[in-house]
Amino acid sequence: MSRKALSVLLVCLMLITYLGITVNTSSAASLPTMPPSGYDQVRNGVPRGQVVNISYYSTATNSTRPAKVYLPPGYSTSKRYSVLYLLHGIGGSENDWFWEGGGRTNIIADNLIAEGKIKPVIIVTPNTNAAGQGISDGYENFTKDLINCLIPYIESRYSVYTDREHRAIAGLSMGGGQSFNIGLTNLDKFAYIGPISSAPNTYANNRLFPDGGAAARQKLKLLFIACGTNDSLIGFGQRVHEYCSANNINHIYWLIQGGGHDFGVWKPGLWNFLQLAEQAGFTDYNAPPPPTPTPRTAFTRIEAEDFNNMSGIQNESCSEGGLNIGYIENGDYVAYTNIDFGSGAGKFQARVASASSGGKIEIRIDSINGPLVGTCSVEGTGGWQQWVDVTCDVSGLSGIHDLYLKFTGGSGYLLNMNWWKFTPAESKPTPTPTPTPNEHLGDVNGDGKVNSTDLQLMKMHVLREKLLTGTSLINADVNRDGKVNSTDCSLLKKYILRVISEFPK
Repeated sequence: MSRKALSVLLVCLMLITYLGITVNTSSAASLPTMPPSGYDQVRNGVPRGQVVNISYYSTATNSTRPAKVYLPPGYSTSKRYSVLYLLHGIGGSENDWFWEGGGRTNIIADNLIAEGKIKPVIIVTPNTNAAGQGISDGYENFTKDLINCLIPYIESRYSVYTDREHRAIAGLSMGGGQSFNIGLTNLDKFAYIGPISSAPNTYANNRLFPDGGAAARQKLKLLFIACGTNDSLIGFGQRVHEYCSANNINHIYWLIQGGGHDFGVWKPGLWNFLQLAEQAGFTDYNAPPPPTPTPRTAFTRIEAEDFNNMSGIQNESCSEGGLNIGYIENGDYVAYTNIDFGSGAGKFQARVASASSGGKIEIRIDSINGPLVGTCSVEGTGGWQQWVDVTCDVSGLSGIHDLYLKFTGGSGYLLNMNWWKFTPAESKPTPTPTPTPNEHLGDVNGDGKVNSTDLQLMKMHVLREKLLTGTSLINADVNRDGKVNSTDCSLLKKYILRVISEFPK
């Protein structure tokens, strides 16, 4: 090899070392890179995910807080998904990463999923300023809000993995600094971290790596640091990159030439982060299936906000304590999985309020378009916190099902709901045999013989699989006590086996 070629190779190796770019597989060789034209544009024929507004109660602020959730195309509660918590910058909101704020996260994810470059994921964009009475720094307080309130809320409402290997955090500007601060100091919660254009709120290195980077070297699956070269805040991410390089912490440091502090950097950063996280195992969905959750009985009060899935609704503080669901419009719904209706439900009861003319609650099972088992009408109550109980009959409802409550009505907000429950259907009493002179004890099927066929019919009656009537019921009462139960089964079995030669008198 010539000296000139060797020199060029050494310069390239030094540049790669400076940039901190680590490539583990051939499939990652082209990343990070600038995305192709149209990566953030709506494309014909590409299935679209759903972006829903949610609200959750935060003990970090003692208030109800907003967030947005991107659910990928084909989201199903029968599957589990990884979750990315994606953070905005200072002065921003949960809207910034979506269409309203210029981020187009849902479109970027839809296109990557359609291209097969990533598997379906859930993306949550919170409001990262967790301000409140007596809180001096809302952005710093957001760590408590995220770890103690928002993550548990998402994991209780959506079908997601709950381990660190399926949880990521990324953000822009102030949110980039928060990604460093929260992710690197909570490696038991996050395995994939993506700070982009991180701001001055980024912790000092000794606070990010209090053990000299030992935990980061062991636990990090991806640390992706990105920034534009014309960004005046470039030094904060560069400082962490240089520490990682000096301490053998695997990471990727990507600079966009000429890039500033804007979505011209942030969107390409997200596009790359999603794919790099995919390659690092973020969407490894080969884990064992989740255990079947314990069914909830339909016959005790269930808080309306304790749903597993929803569309359109939001939680809010309730005058009767806790939360209620509100901001309900025509076509919105809430879903509750694994509801046990036992041997049958007869009525539905809900605690509702409405400052409008109200609406209707369609009670459906197993899907939003599943069988309609009842419809409950709600009239105006005079206020959104003026609560009354409404009831309606239901039919064809037994066993364990997913319950869907679909709200229908006119324009505007329809009603609020605090809680709901069902009452059991009235059971039909078991017929009591009436003796007659022509009885032939044990001959349940009336064929003139007493054998195993008669015993089988008696067992089916006792198990309430197929009830006996008339002469068959009378003949099954072999001990003549006015009831047909397991005692009669035992006596009939002994009679067939010739253990006894006659029935008790």
